[in-house]
Amino acid sequence: MKMSEEISSDVGYLIDLLNDISTNDNEQFEISYENEKINGQNQLTKEQTQQQPIINVKQQFDKNKYLTLIMIDPDAPSAENPITGPFIHWILANFKQNDGKDGQHICAYTGPGPRPGTGRHRYIFLIYQSDEQVKEEKKFDSIPERRKFPMSKFVENNHLTLIYRTIFTVDA
Repeated sequence: MKMSEEISSDVGYLIDLLNDISTNDNEQFEISYENEKINGQNQLTKEQTQQQPIINVKQQFDKNKYLTLIMIDPDAPSAENPITGPFIHWILANFKQNDGKDGQHICAYTGPGPRPGTGRHRYIFLIYQSDEQVKEEKKFDSIPERRKFPMSKFVENNHLTLIYRTIFTVDA
Protein backbone atom coordinates (compact mmCIF):
# COMPACT_ATOMS: atom_id res chain seq x y z
CA MET A 1 0.00 0.00 0.00
CA LYS A 2 1.32 3.44 -0.91
CA MET A 3 1.70 6.05 1.80
CA SER A 4 -0.98 8.24 0.16
CA GLU A 5 -3.50 5.37 0.38
CA GLU A 6 -3.13 4.78 4.10
CA ILE A 7 -5.99 5.75 6.36
CA SER A 8 -5.05 8.60 8.69
CA SER A 9 -5.02 7.85 12.41
CA ASP A 10 -7.14 11.00 12.76
CA VAL A 11 -10.11 9.10 11.26
CA GLY A 12 -9.94 6.71 14.24
CA TYR A 13 -9.42 9.66 16.60
CA LEU A 14 -12.71 11.18 15.39
CA ILE A 15 -14.61 7.89 15.61
CA ASP A 16 -13.42 7.58 19.23
CA LEU A 17 -14.77 11.09 19.92
CA LEU A 18 -18.14 10.04 18.50
CA ASN A 19 -18.25 7.07 20.81
CA ASP A 20 -17.38 9.13 23.90
CA ILE A 21 -20.73 10.01 25.47
CA SER A 22 -19.21 12.45 27.98
CA THR A 23 -19.27 15.17 25.31
CA ASN A 24 -22.65 14.19 23.92
CA ASP A 25 -25.31 16.61 22.76
CA ASN A 26 -26.48 18.99 25.44
CA GLU A 27 -28.57 22.10 25.70
CA GLN A 28 -25.65 24.54 26.09
CA PHE A 29 -25.10 24.75 22.34
CA GLU A 30 -27.36 24.90 19.34
CA ILE A 31 -26.21 24.52 15.75
CA SER A 32 -28.87 24.73 13.07
CA TYR A 33 -29.40 24.86 9.33
CA GLU A 34 -32.37 27.10 8.64
CA ASN A 35 -34.96 25.76 11.11
CA GLU A 36 -33.37 22.34 11.67
CA LYS A 37 -31.44 22.02 14.91
CA ILE A 38 -28.63 19.48 14.73
CA ASN A 39 -29.41 16.89 17.40
CA GLY A 40 -27.09 13.98 16.60
CA GLN A 41 -29.81 12.12 14.69
CA ASN A 42 -30.40 14.37 11.68
CA GLN A 43 -30.15 13.07 8.15
CA LEU A 44 -29.93 16.11 5.90
CA THR A 45 -29.50 16.65 2.18
CA LYS A 46 -26.49 18.22 0.56
CA GLU A 47 -28.74 21.10 -0.54
CA GLN A 48 -29.88 21.83 3.04
CA THR A 49 -26.31 22.27 4.25
CA GLN A 50 -24.65 24.55 1.71
CA GLN A 51 -25.11 27.71 3.79
CA GLN A 52 -23.08 28.20 6.96
CA PRO A 53 -25.16 27.07 9.95
CA ILE A 54 -26.25 29.30 12.79
CA ILE A 55 -24.49 28.88 16.14
CA ASN A 56 -26.12 29.70 19.45
CA VAL A 57 -24.17 29.31 22.69
CA LYS A 58 -26.88 29.33 25.34
CA GLN A 59 -24.59 29.46 28.35
CA GLN A 60 -22.18 32.17 29.40
CA PHE A 61 -18.63 30.87 29.46
CA ASP A 62 -15.59 32.24 31.19
CA LYS A 63 -14.80 35.48 29.35
CA ASN A 64 -11.09 34.62 29.58
CA LYS A 65 -11.63 31.49 27.45
CA TYR A 66 -11.94 31.15 23.69
CA LEU A 67 -14.25 28.82 21.80
CA THR A 68 -13.38 27.05 18.55
CA LEU A 69 -15.89 25.20 16.37
CA ILE A 70 -14.76 22.53 13.92
CA MET A 71 -16.86 20.74 11.31
CA ILE A 72 -15.20 17.65 9.87
CA ASP A 73 -16.04 14.56 7.79
CA PRO A 74 -14.14 11.37 8.71
CA ASP A 75 -15.72 9.50 5.76
CA ALA A 76 -13.78 10.90 2.80
CA PRO A 77 -14.20 9.69 0.16
CA SER A 78 -16.35 6.98 1.84
CA ALA A 79 -16.81 5.36 5.25
CA GLU A 80 -15.62 2.04 3.79
CA ASN A 81 -12.39 3.54 2.46
CA PRO A 82 -11.64 6.89 4.17
CA ILE A 83 -8.21 7.37 2.59
CA THR A 84 -8.59 11.16 2.19
CA GLY A 85 -10.24 11.70 5.56
CA PRO A 86 -10.68 13.46 7.74
CA PHE A 87 -11.87 16.26 5.46
CA ILE A 88 -12.09 19.65 7.20
CA HIS A 89 -15.21 21.68 6.35
CA TRP A 90 -14.97 24.58 8.78
CA ILE A 91 -12.85 26.01 11.57
CA LEU A 92 -14.26 29.03 13.38
CA ALA A 93 -11.72 29.90 16.05
CA ASN A 94 -11.29 32.26 18.97
CA PHE A 95 -14.87 33.38 19.44
CA LYS A 96 -16.47 34.60 22.65
CA GLN A 97 -19.82 35.91 21.42
CA ASN A 98 -22.78 33.53 21.66
CA ASP A 99 -23.31 33.59 17.88
CA GLY A 100 -19.63 33.13 16.96
CA LYS A 101 -19.63 36.28 14.82
CA ASP A 102 -16.43 37.52 16.48
CA GLY A 103 -14.61 34.32 15.46
CA GLN A 104 -11.72 33.90 13.05
CA HIS A 105 -12.32 31.71 9.99
CA ILE A 106 -9.17 29.60 9.88
CA CYS A 107 -10.97 27.39 7.38
CA ALA A 108 -13.94 28.99 5.59
CA TYR A 109 -17.21 27.05 5.65
CA THR A 110 -17.71 24.57 2.82
CA GLY A 111 -20.93 22.58 2.85
CA PRO A 112 -21.04 18.83 2.40
CA GLY A 113 -20.42 17.58 -1.14
CA PRO A 114 -19.99 13.82 -1.01
CA ARG A 115 -19.53 12.17 -4.37
CA PRO A 116 -22.56 10.20 -5.60
CA GLY A 117 -22.38 6.54 -4.67
CA THR A 118 -20.05 7.01 -1.68
CA GLY A 119 -22.76 6.19 0.88
CA ARG A 120 -23.57 7.89 4.15
CA HIS A 121 -21.15 10.55 5.39
CA ARG A 122 -20.95 11.69 9.01
CA TYR A 123 -20.40 15.39 9.59
CA ILE A 124 -19.17 16.12 13.08
CA PHE A 125 -19.38 19.45 14.88
CA LEU A 126 -16.89 19.82 17.72
CA ILE A 127 -16.66 22.79 20.06
CA TYR A 128 -13.48 23.29 22.02
CA GLN A 129 -12.46 25.70 24.75
CA SER A 130 -8.98 27.13 25.23
CA ASP A 131 -7.11 29.59 27.42
CA GLU A 132 -5.16 31.02 24.50
CA GLN A 133 -6.15 31.90 20.96
CA VAL A 134 -5.83 29.21 18.32
CA LYS A 135 -2.94 29.97 16.02
CA GLU A 136 -2.83 28.47 12.55
CA GLU A 137 -0.90 29.82 9.59
CA LYS A 138 -2.52 27.59 6.99
CA LYS A 139 -5.92 28.64 5.65
CA PHE A 140 -7.08 25.38 4.00
CA ASP A 141 -8.43 27.20 0.95
CA SER A 142 -8.16 24.38 -1.59
CA ILE A 143 -9.71 20.91 -1.57
CA PRO A 144 -6.31 19.13 -1.38
CA GLU A 145 -5.39 21.22 1.71
CA ARG A 146 -8.60 20.10 3.44
CA ARG A 147 -7.89 16.38 3.02
CA LYS A 148 -6.30 14.31 5.82
CA PHE A 149 -6.69 17.14 8.31
CA PRO A 150 -4.29 16.52 11.25
CA MET A 151 -7.05 16.77 13.87
CA SER A 152 -5.29 15.35 16.93
CA LYS A 153 -2.17 17.46 16.25
CA PHE A 154 -4.31 20.60 15.81
CA VAL A 155 -6.06 19.93 19.13
CA GLU A 156 -2.80 19.18 20.94
CA ASN A 157 -0.86 22.12 19.48
CA ASN A 158 -3.59 24.57 20.45
CA HIS A 159 -4.29 23.08 23.90
CA LEU A 160 -7.98 22.60 23.13
CA THR A 161 -10.45 20.97 25.50
CA LEU A 162 -13.51 19.38 23.91
CA ILE A 163 -16.73 20.59 25.51
CA TYR A 164 -19.40 19.64 22.96
CA ARG A 165 -19.98 17.44 19.95
CA THR A 166 -22.85 16.56 17.66
CA ILE A 167 -23.29 14.97 14.27
CA PHE A 168 -25.54 14.81 11.23
CA THR A 169 -25.39 12.64 8.14
CA VAL A 170 -25.78 13.14 4.40
CA ASP A 171 -26.34 10.24 1.99
CA ALA A 172 -24.55 10.33 -1.34
